[in-house]
Amino acid sequence: MQITRIPAKRENKKMKVAVYCRVSTKMDTQENSLETQQEVYINLISLRTDWELEGVYSDSLSGLRAEKRPGFMKMIKAAMNGKIDRILCKSVSRFSRNVAECKKYTDMLRSRNVTVEFEKERLRTDDPTSSFIFSLMSAIAENESRSISENIRWGYKERFKRGEFNLGNNRILGYDTVDGKLVANQYADSVRLIFALFLQGKTVEEIIRTLTDIGVKTRNNTPLSRYSILYILKNETYKGDKLLQKQPPKDFISKKPDTSIMFESNYLENDHEAIVSRDVWDAVQAKLEENKKIGEKVGHRGGQPHFLYGKIFCGECGAPMTRRTVYGPGGEKIKTWICREKRKKNGCKCRNVKEEYLLKYGDAKRIVIKSDGVEVD
Repeated sequence: MQITRIPAKRENKKMKVAVYCRVSTKMDTQENSLETQQEVYINLISLRTDWELEGVYSDSLSGLRAEKRPGFMKMIKAAMNGKIDRILCKSVSRFSRNVAECKKYTDMLRSRNVTVEFEKERLRTDDPTSSFIFSLMSAIAENESRSISENIRWGYKERFKRGEFNLGNNRILGYDTVDGKLVANQYADSVRLIFALFLQGKTVEEIIRTLTDIGVKTRNNTPLSRYSILYILKNETYKGDKLLQKQPPKDFISKKPDTSIMFESNYLENDHEAIVSRDVWDAVQAKLEENKKIGEKVGHRGGQPHFLYGKIFCGECGAPMTRRTVYGPGGEKIKTWICREKRKKNGCKCRNVKEEYLLKYGDAKRIVIKSDGVEVD
Protein backbone atom coordinates (compact mmCIF):
# COMPACT_ATOMS: atom_id res chain seq x y z
CA MET A 1 0.00 0.00 0.00
CA GLN A 2 1.36 3.37 -0.98
CA ILE A 3 1.09 6.20 1.52
CA THR A 4 1.18 9.79 0.34
CA ARG A 5 2.06 12.38 2.93
CA ILE A 6 0.15 15.63 2.71
CA PRO A 7 2.02 18.41 4.55
CA ALA A 8 -0.09 20.56 6.85
CA LYS A 9 -0.69 24.03 5.59
CA ARG A 10 0.41 26.75 7.90
CA GLU A 11 -1.87 29.71 8.17
CA ASN A 12 0.27 32.79 7.68
CA LYS A 13 -2.42 35.28 8.56
CA LYS A 14 -0.91 38.64 9.39
CA MET A 15 -1.97 40.68 12.38
CA LYS A 16 -3.87 43.84 11.42
CA VAL A 17 -2.25 46.72 13.27
CA ALA A 18 -3.54 50.30 13.56
CA VAL A 19 -1.79 53.43 14.81
CA TYR A 20 -3.40 56.14 16.90
CA CYS A 21 -1.75 59.56 17.36
CA ARG A 22 -3.00 62.75 18.98
CA VAL A 23 -1.65 66.23 19.61
CA SER A 24 -3.20 68.80 21.93
CA THR A 25 -2.83 71.98 19.82
CA LYS A 26 -2.65 73.05 16.18
CA MET A 27 0.74 74.72 16.56
CA ASP A 28 3.32 73.96 13.88
CA THR A 29 5.55 72.13 16.35
CA GLN A 30 2.67 69.90 17.38
CA GLU A 31 1.69 69.21 13.79
CA ASN A 32 5.28 68.15 13.11
CA SER A 33 5.11 65.90 16.18
CA LEU A 34 1.98 64.25 14.77
CA GLU A 35 3.67 63.54 11.45
CA THR A 36 6.73 62.19 13.26
CA GLN A 37 4.64 59.82 15.40
CA GLN A 38 2.88 58.47 12.34
CA GLU A 39 6.12 57.97 10.39
CA VAL A 40 7.84 56.12 13.25
CA TYR A 41 4.97 53.65 13.71
CA ILE A 42 4.52 53.06 10.00
CA ASN A 43 8.23 52.20 9.69
CA LEU A 44 8.00 49.91 12.73
CA ILE A 45 5.08 47.97 11.27
CA SER A 46 6.83 47.61 7.90
CA LEU A 47 9.73 45.81 9.63
CA ARG A 48 7.42 43.08 10.98
CA THR A 49 6.63 40.35 8.48
CA ASP A 50 3.71 39.16 10.63
CA TRP A 51 2.08 42.61 10.81
CA GLU A 52 0.21 44.63 8.25
CA LEU A 53 -0.86 48.25 8.58
CA GLU A 54 -4.63 48.57 8.82
CA GLY A 55 -4.68 52.35 9.11
CA VAL A 56 -3.36 55.46 10.81
CA TYR A 57 -5.87 57.39 12.92
CA SER A 58 -5.17 60.81 14.39
CA ASP A 59 -6.79 63.80 16.09
CA SER A 60 -5.86 67.32 17.14
CA LEU A 61 -6.85 69.25 20.25
CA SER A 62 -8.47 67.97 23.45
CA GLY A 63 -8.33 64.29 24.33
CA LEU A 64 -10.76 64.49 27.24
CA ARG A 65 -13.89 63.37 25.41
CA ALA A 66 -13.84 60.62 22.81
CA GLU A 67 -16.92 62.02 21.05
CA LYS A 68 -14.88 65.10 20.15
CA ARG A 69 -12.20 62.99 18.45
CA PRO A 70 -13.48 61.72 15.08
CA GLY A 71 -10.27 59.81 14.32
CA PHE A 72 -10.45 57.95 17.63
CA MET A 73 -14.12 57.04 17.20
CA LYS A 74 -13.50 55.84 13.63
CA MET A 75 -10.71 53.58 14.91
CA ILE A 76 -12.89 52.15 17.70
CA LYS A 77 -15.65 51.38 15.20
CA ALA A 78 -13.21 49.60 12.89
CA ALA A 79 -11.79 47.57 15.79
CA MET A 80 -15.23 46.55 17.05
CA ASN A 81 -16.07 45.40 13.50
CA GLY A 82 -13.08 43.05 13.48
CA LYS A 83 -10.84 45.08 11.19
CA ILE A 84 -8.09 45.67 13.79
CA ASP A 85 -6.17 43.22 16.00
CA ARG A 86 -3.74 45.61 17.69
CA ILE A 87 -3.49 49.36 18.27
CA LEU A 88 -0.19 51.17 18.82
CA CYS A 89 -0.26 54.41 20.79
CA LYS A 90 2.55 56.56 22.16
CA SER A 91 1.16 56.84 25.71
CA VAL A 92 -1.89 56.43 27.91
CA SER A 93 -2.43 60.23 27.94
CA ARG A 94 -2.49 60.27 24.12
CA PHE A 95 -5.17 57.58 24.16
CA SER A 96 -7.31 59.33 26.80
CA ARG A 97 -6.94 61.64 29.80
CA ASN A 98 -10.23 60.57 31.29
CA VAL A 99 -9.64 57.48 33.46
CA ALA A 100 -13.23 56.25 33.23
CA GLU A 101 -13.31 56.70 29.47
CA CYS A 102 -9.90 55.12 29.04
CA LYS A 103 -10.96 51.94 30.85
CA LYS A 104 -14.30 51.91 29.03
CA TYR A 105 -12.74 51.76 25.58
CA THR A 106 -9.86 49.43 26.42
CA ASP A 107 -12.35 47.01 28.00
CA MET A 108 -14.54 47.25 24.90
CA LEU A 109 -11.54 46.48 22.69
CA ARG A 110 -10.43 43.60 24.91
CA SER A 111 -13.88 42.04 24.49
CA ARG A 112 -13.08 41.83 20.75
CA ASN A 113 -9.54 40.51 21.44
CA VAL A 114 -8.02 43.83 20.37
CA THR A 115 -4.84 44.77 22.22
CA VAL A 116 -3.76 48.35 22.86
CA GLU A 117 -0.01 48.81 23.26
CA PHE A 118 1.38 51.96 24.88
CA GLU A 119 5.00 52.68 23.98
CA LYS A 120 5.96 55.11 26.73
CA GLU A 121 4.63 52.99 29.60
CA ARG A 122 5.63 49.68 27.91
CA LEU A 123 2.13 48.49 28.66
CA ARG A 124 -0.14 46.07 26.80
CA THR A 125 -3.79 45.57 27.66
CA ASP A 126 -3.68 41.83 26.89
CA ASP A 127 -1.24 41.25 29.77
CA PRO A 128 -3.33 40.50 32.91
CA THR A 129 -0.44 41.53 35.18
CA SER A 130 -0.60 45.00 33.68
CA SER A 131 -4.19 45.65 34.75
CA PHE A 132 -3.24 47.45 37.96
CA ILE A 133 -0.46 49.44 36.29
CA PHE A 134 -2.81 50.41 33.48
CA SER A 135 -5.42 51.74 35.93
CA LEU A 136 -2.73 53.64 37.81
CA MET A 137 -1.32 55.22 34.65
CA SER A 138 -4.81 56.19 33.51
CA ALA A 139 -5.42 57.91 36.85
CA ILE A 140 -2.08 59.73 36.56
CA ALA A 141 -3.00 60.91 33.05
CA GLU A 142 -6.31 62.28 34.35
CA ASN A 143 -4.55 64.00 37.24
CA GLU A 144 -2.09 65.58 34.81
CA SER A 145 -4.99 66.99 32.81
CA ARG A 146 -6.58 68.32 36.01
CA SER A 147 -3.32 70.03 36.99
CA ILE A 148 -2.97 71.68 33.58
CA SER A 149 -6.58 72.88 33.76
CA GLU A 150 -6.08 74.38 37.22
CA ASN A 151 -2.88 76.15 36.13
CA ILE A 152 -4.64 77.67 33.13
CA ARG A 153 -7.56 78.72 35.34
CA TRP A 154 -5.17 80.37 37.81
CA GLY A 155 -3.47 82.24 34.95
CA TYR A 156 -6.81 83.58 33.71
CA LYS A 157 -7.75 84.67 37.24
CA GLU A 158 -4.53 86.63 37.74
CA ARG A 159 -4.80 88.33 34.34
CA PHE A 160 -8.42 89.28 35.03
CA LYS A 161 -7.35 90.89 38.32
CA ARG A 162 -4.93 93.04 36.34
CA GLY A 163 -7.68 93.94 33.87
CA GLU A 164 -6.09 91.91 31.07
CA PHE A 165 -8.16 89.78 28.71
CA ASN A 166 -7.86 88.14 25.31
CA LEU A 167 -10.66 88.14 22.74
CA GLY A 168 -9.04 85.49 20.59
CA ASN A 169 -10.02 86.09 16.97
CA ASN A 170 -11.94 89.35 17.53
CA ARG A 171 -15.19 87.53 18.24
CA ILE A 172 -17.15 90.71 19.08
CA LEU A 173 -18.92 92.35 16.16
CA GLY A 174 -17.89 95.98 15.85
CA TYR A 175 -14.47 95.73 17.49
CA ASP A 176 -10.91 94.81 16.59
CA THR A 177 -8.13 94.16 19.09
CA VAL A 178 -5.21 96.55 18.60
CA ASP A 179 -2.26 96.27 21.00
CA GLY A 180 -4.48 94.52 23.54
CA LYS A 181 -7.21 97.19 23.39
CA LEU A 182 -10.67 97.10 21.82
CA VAL A 183 -11.01 99.56 18.94
CA ALA A 184 -14.26 100.17 17.03
CA ASN A 185 -14.14 99.01 13.40
CA GLN A 186 -16.30 99.37 10.26
CA TYR A 187 -19.06 97.23 11.78
CA ALA A 188 -19.67 99.63 14.67
CA ASP A 189 -22.48 101.33 12.72
CA SER A 190 -24.18 97.95 12.30
CA VAL A 191 -24.11 97.49 16.07
CA ARG A 192 -25.61 100.97 16.59
CA LEU A 193 -28.32 100.05 14.08
CA ILE A 194 -29.19 96.88 16.02
CA PHE A 195 -29.66 98.86 19.23
CA ALA A 196 -31.67 101.58 17.46
CA LEU A 197 -34.00 99.12 15.68
CA PHE A 198 -34.65 97.23 18.89
CA LEU A 199 -35.63 100.44 20.72
CA GLN A 200 -37.93 101.30 17.80
CA GLY A 201 -39.87 98.11 18.56
CA LYS A 202 -38.50 95.91 15.77
CA THR A 203 -38.48 92.16 16.40
CA VAL A 204 -35.23 90.22 16.38
CA GLU A 205 -36.30 88.58 13.11
CA GLU A 206 -36.92 92.00 11.54
CA ILE A 207 -33.49 93.18 12.71
CA ILE A 208 -31.87 90.11 11.14
CA ARG A 209 -33.64 90.75 7.82
CA THR A 210 -32.54 94.40 7.83
CA LEU A 211 -28.91 93.47 8.50
CA THR A 212 -28.99 90.78 5.81
CA ASP A 213 -30.40 93.27 3.28
CA ILE A 214 -27.51 95.68 3.87
CA GLY A 215 -24.93 92.86 3.72
CA VAL A 216 -24.02 92.38 7.39
CA LYS A 217 -23.23 88.70 7.93
CA THR A 218 -21.09 86.43 10.09
CA ARG A 219 -17.56 85.39 9.18
CA ASN A 220 -19.04 82.25 7.65
CA ASN A 221 -21.09 84.47 5.31
CA THR A 222 -24.38 83.51 6.98
CA PRO A 223 -27.04 85.83 8.48
CA LEU A 224 -26.68 86.68 12.16
CA SER A 225 -28.72 84.36 14.36
CA ARG A 226 -31.31 85.25 16.99
CA TYR A 227 -28.78 84.25 19.65
CA SER A 228 -26.17 86.61 18.15
CA ILE A 229 -28.53 89.59 18.17
CA LEU A 230 -29.57 89.00 21.79
CA TYR A 231 -25.91 88.52 22.77
CA ILE A 232 -25.07 91.90 21.25
CA LEU A 233 -27.99 93.64 22.96
CA LYS A 234 -26.98 92.27 26.37
CA ASN A 235 -23.23 92.73 26.04
CA GLU A 236 -21.83 95.48 28.29
CA THR A 237 -18.80 95.70 25.98
CA TYR A 238 -20.72 98.04 23.68
CA LYS A 239 -21.04 100.74 26.36
CA GLY A 240 -17.27 100.70 26.99
CA ASP A 241 -17.17 98.33 29.98
CA LYS A 242 -16.00 94.74 30.31
CA LEU A 243 -17.13 92.01 32.71
CA LEU A 244 -14.44 89.35 33.05
CA GLN A 245 -15.24 85.79 34.18
CA LYS A 246 -19.00 85.91 33.57
CA GLN A 247 -19.53 82.18 34.12
CA PRO A 248 -18.09 79.61 36.52
CA PRO A 249 -14.87 77.96 35.27
CA LYS A 250 -15.43 74.90 33.11
CA ASP A 251 -15.02 71.40 34.46
CA PHE A 252 -11.84 69.97 32.94
CA ILE A 253 -13.59 66.77 31.82
CA SER A 254 -17.09 67.83 30.76
CA LYS A 255 -15.93 71.25 29.47
CA LYS A 256 -19.15 72.73 30.91
CA PRO A 257 -19.38 75.50 33.55
CA ASP A 258 -19.09 73.93 37.01
CA THR A 259 -21.30 75.85 39.47
CA SER A 260 -19.56 74.18 42.42
CA ILE A 261 -16.31 76.05 41.65
CA MET A 262 -15.90 79.37 43.44
CA PHE A 263 -14.97 82.25 41.15
CA GLU A 264 -14.72 86.03 41.23
CA SER A 265 -15.89 88.32 38.43
CA ASN A 266 -14.03 91.54 37.62
CA TYR A 267 -15.82 94.54 36.13
CA LEU A 268 -13.81 97.08 34.13
CA GLU A 269 -15.56 100.44 33.70
CA ASN A 270 -14.64 102.74 30.80
CA ASP A 271 -12.15 100.16 29.60
CA HIS A 272 -12.36 101.04 25.92
CA GLU A 273 -14.20 103.11 23.31
CA ALA A 274 -17.98 102.74 23.56
CA ILE A 275 -20.09 102.09 20.46
CA VAL A 276 -23.43 103.03 22.07
CA SER A 277 -24.09 105.47 24.87
CA ARG A 278 -24.86 104.30 28.39
CA ASP A 279 -28.37 105.76 28.11
CA VAL A 280 -29.08 103.68 24.98
CA TRP A 281 -27.61 100.53 26.53
CA ASP A 282 -29.63 101.01 29.74
CA ALA A 283 -32.83 101.60 27.74
CA VAL A 284 -32.26 98.34 25.84
CA GLN A 285 -31.72 96.40 29.07
CA ALA A 286 -34.97 97.83 30.48
CA LYS A 287 -36.84 96.75 27.35
CA LEU A 288 -35.30 93.27 27.45
CA GLU A 289 -36.38 92.93 31.09
CA GLU A 290 -39.89 94.08 30.19
CA ASN A 291 -40.07 91.48 27.41
CA LYS A 292 -38.87 88.83 29.85
CA LYS A 293 -41.64 89.65 32.32
CA ILE A 294 -44.23 89.49 29.55
CA GLY A 295 -42.82 86.12 28.51
CA GLU A 296 -43.20 84.81 32.04
CA LYS A 297 -46.88 85.81 31.97
CA VAL A 298 -47.89 84.56 28.55
CA GLY A 299 -45.48 81.65 28.10
CA HIS A 300 -43.30 80.87 25.09
CA ARG A 301 -43.42 83.23 22.15
CA GLY A 302 -41.35 83.77 19.04
CA GLY A 303 -39.39 86.95 18.36
CA GLN A 304 -40.36 90.12 20.20
CA PRO A 305 -43.80 90.26 21.88
CA HIS A 306 -46.81 91.77 20.18
CA PHE A 307 -48.01 95.01 21.80
CA LEU A 308 -51.14 93.18 23.07
CA TYR A 309 -49.11 90.54 24.95
CA GLY A 310 -49.72 90.69 28.69
CA LYS A 311 -53.01 92.57 28.24
CA ILE A 312 -55.42 89.84 27.10
CA PHE A 313 -56.76 87.31 29.61
CA CYS A 314 -59.25 84.46 29.59
CA GLY A 315 -62.60 85.27 31.24
CA GLU A 316 -63.17 81.59 32.08
CA CYS A 317 -59.99 80.56 33.93
CA GLY A 318 -58.02 83.82 34.20
CA ALA A 319 -55.00 82.57 32.25
CA PRO A 320 -53.25 84.88 29.76
CA MET A 321 -54.07 84.44 26.09
CA THR A 322 -51.43 83.84 23.47
CA ARG A 323 -51.23 84.78 19.81
CA ARG A 324 -51.40 82.04 17.19
CA THR A 325 -51.84 81.71 13.45
CA VAL A 326 -54.64 79.50 12.15
CA TYR A 327 -55.74 78.77 8.60
CA GLY A 328 -59.17 79.60 7.21
CA PRO A 329 -61.19 77.51 4.70
CA GLY A 330 -59.29 78.93 1.71
CA GLY A 331 -55.87 78.56 3.35
CA GLU A 332 -55.88 82.17 4.51
CA LYS A 333 -53.71 82.89 7.56
CA ILE A 334 -55.70 84.33 10.45
CA LYS A 335 -54.15 85.78 13.61
CA THR A 336 -56.10 84.70 16.69
CA TRP A 337 -55.77 84.83 20.46
CA ILE A 338 -56.20 81.57 22.38
CA CYS A 339 -56.31 80.80 26.11
CA ARG A 340 -53.02 79.29 27.22
CA GLU A 341 -54.75 76.64 29.36
CA LYS A 342 -57.05 75.73 26.47
CA ARG A 343 -53.99 75.16 24.27
CA LYS A 344 -52.60 72.87 26.96
CA LYS A 345 -55.92 70.99 26.92
CA ASN A 346 -56.50 71.63 30.62
CA GLY A 347 -60.29 71.85 30.24
CA CYS A 348 -60.84 75.57 29.55
CA LYS A 349 -63.62 76.25 27.04
CA CYS A 350 -62.88 79.92 26.39
CA ARG A 351 -63.59 81.02 22.83
CA ASN A 352 -60.86 82.05 20.41
CA VAL A 353 -60.86 85.67 19.22
CA LYS A 354 -59.63 87.06 15.92
CA GLU A 355 -56.94 89.68 16.38
CA GLU A 356 -58.67 92.17 14.08
CA TYR A 357 -61.44 92.52 16.68
CA LEU A 358 -58.97 93.30 19.47
CA LEU A 359 -56.77 95.90 17.81
CA LYS A 360 -59.17 98.72 18.70
CA TYR A 361 -58.48 97.98 22.40
CA GLY A 362 -54.75 98.50 22.02
CA ASP A 363 -54.66 101.39 24.50
CA ALA A 364 -56.41 99.37 27.24
CA LYS A 365 -54.48 98.10 30.26
CA ARG A 366 -56.41 94.83 30.50
CA ILE A 367 -58.71 92.96 28.10
CA VAL A 368 -60.81 90.02 29.38
CA ILE A 369 -62.38 87.65 26.85
CA LYS A 370 -65.77 86.37 28.01
CA SER A 371 -68.32 84.10 26.37
CA ASP A 372 -70.69 87.02 25.77
CA GLY A 373 -68.21 89.72 24.87
CA VAL A 374 -65.08 91.63 25.87
CA GLU A 375 -64.44 93.43 29.15
CA VAL A 376 -61.92 96.31 28.98
CA ASP A 377 -60.16 98.18 31.79
